[in-house]
This record gives sequence, C-alpha cells and structure tokens, in this order.
Amino acid sequence: MKRYLIASAASLLFSPLLLAQETNVQPAAEARLEQPALLPDAPSAVRDSLEDQAQDKNANSPVRANVGNYGRPVAKKYASVIYPGQQALPLSATDKMVYAVPDAFGLINVASIMTSAGWSHLVDSAPHYGHNSEAFGKRVGAAALRNVTQSLSTDAVFAPIFHDDPRYYQMGRDQNFFKRGLYAASRVVVTRSDSGHERLNAPLLLGYGTAAGISNFIYPDQDTGAKATLSNYGMSLCGAAIGMLTNEFLDDALRIVHLRK
Repeated sequence: MKRYLIASAASLLFSPLLLAQETNVQPAAEARLEQPALLPDAPSAVRDSLEDQAQDKNANSPVRANVGNYGRPVAKKYASVIYPGQQALPLSATDKMVYAVPDAFGLINVASIMTSAGWSHLVDSAPHYGHNSEAFGKRVGAAALRNVTQSLSTDAVFAPIFHDDPRYYQMGRDQNFFKRGLYAASRVVVTRSDSGHERLNAPLLLGYGTAAGISNFIYPDQDTGAKATLSNYGMSLCGAAIGMLTNEFLDDALRIVHLRK
C-alpha cells in the first residue's frame, strides 16, 4: 500500500515536467520540417553536415572536413570555381576578404589587365592616352586600378554586405554547350546567396559600377562624364561575362589540347 501511494505521488509530481518536455519537442520538430531544403552544393548544407557530425556523441573519429552530406567531396575553402559534384565550404565575411586578394592580384587578373591595356593601345580606344610607350603605361595603370577595384569591391565589400557567395559554380560537361554558355553569361546578373539560392548579383553590379565611377578621376576628359561612364560600365560587364565563360569552358579547352585529364 505504501509503495502504491509513493508511486502515485511520484507520478503526480513529475507528470507536469514530462508534459512540458513533450510540448517543447513537438514545435521544435515542426520547425525543423518547415525549414527549406538546402541545395546539395549550398555552403550552408556543408556547414550543417559538419556541425551534425561534430555534435554526434557516438562518433569515434574526428570530423572529416573533406566529405560533406550527400557523400560528396567538399571543395577547397578558397577555390575560385566549384566543380560539378563538389560541395562548397561556407565563407564568412572575413573569408570573403581573404578570397578577394588572389582574385584581385592573381595571374588571371594580371593577364586580363595586360590584354585590356594592349587592345586599348592597339586600337586607341578609351582611355585615349595616345600611342607612345608612356600612353601604354598609363593604360596599364588605368586597367589595373579598374580591375582591382572591381574585384575588391565585389568580393570583399559587397558580397559580405549582401551575404552572397562570390565563387563561380561550374555547370559542367553533363549539360549541352549552349545551355552552359547561357548559364555562364547570366552569372553577371545572377549569383548564389550564402545559403545556395539564386538571386540578383548585386555585389558584382555595384562593384563594377564603383570601378566605372572611379575611372572618371583618372581618365582623360573626353572619356569622363555620364555617357562615357555608362559605356565603360557596359564594357566592364561584357568583360565579366567573358570571364564567366572562361570559368565554365577553360577545363574543356585544356582537355582538348591534352593539358588536363
């Protein structure tokens, strides 16, 4: 009889606590179900996967940072191109600033600067500095300032502000040539957010606009003003599209000439 009374009292005492736990678990489960599904290569998907592994108390081995959820390999943190089949590590605001440095001062950007300055010098296009060696030096300087400003403002300033991913996600050879070309060119105005969803590429559009505005302070008078600035801005966006196409098809070109397997 005493045992029965003690058991009854204990059930009455702890039943409110059990009920509270049940009511807390149900909303949490519902909230988890209501969360939008992440894309397989979304940085947030990789982050969540690694966090789940780290919190697993039954794991007997350290977290493997080279494999994310879906069993897919994780790309290097500062990779400029995310290839098909890879998942991307998330970039913090500081990471994006670090990423911007090689993007602005790397060999590809240097080649772009020299090509732009060389073509401008050859056809004497804007900025109109003339044809001598001094003019070529001025063109190289102007192209360098423009390209570096574009890269740094896009990747290190506006990408963190808008919480966007500055890296290029390659569509890959599984898709047809024209679809890949259209996709690559569209990345000028379309980007991925940090969670992996597509939206307007505000960082690039604003970054390139900033560079076009700064050009007014170093270009000759005939190449400044609203009309000239808009023209420079449009040409810069065309250059960005060419860069995206290069990111998409460079590997294919290297395979054709047997420089990459």
